[in-house]
Amino acid sequence: MEKEINTDEGSMQIILHAGNAKSSAFEALKEVKLGHIDSYRKYYQTAKSELVLAEKAHAVLLRDLANADRMKDVDLLLVHAEGHLSSTDIAVQLIGEIGEILEWKGALENA
Repeated sequence: MEKEINTDEGSMQIILHAGNAKSSAFEALKEVKLGHIDSYRKYYQTAKSELVLAEKAHAVLLRDLANADRMKDVDLLLVHAEGHLSSTDIAVQLIGEIGEILEWKGALENA
C-alpha cells in the first residue's frame, strides 16, 4: 500500500517552524541590542532549533514525494513554504552574525 502524502500538512509544518524560527531570531536581535546577552543566546538557540525542524519537515516531504514519484504534486503552498524557509534561514544567519558583533562590541566597551 502506498504511503499517503499530504503536501498541505507538510507545507504547513515548514511554515510553522520557519515562522517560529524567524520570530525567535528577531526577539534575539531585540535582546542583543539591549545588551541582554543571555536572553539573546536563548532566543537565538530557539531560532536555530526551529529552523532545523523546518528543514527536516521540508526534507521529509520532498523525499516522500520523490520516493512515490510524485514530484509533480509540488504545489503553490509548498513553494510558498520553501520561500518562508529560505528567507528565515537568511534572517537567522544574519541575526547570529549581528549578535556576535554586538556581543564583541559590548565586551570591548566593558573592558
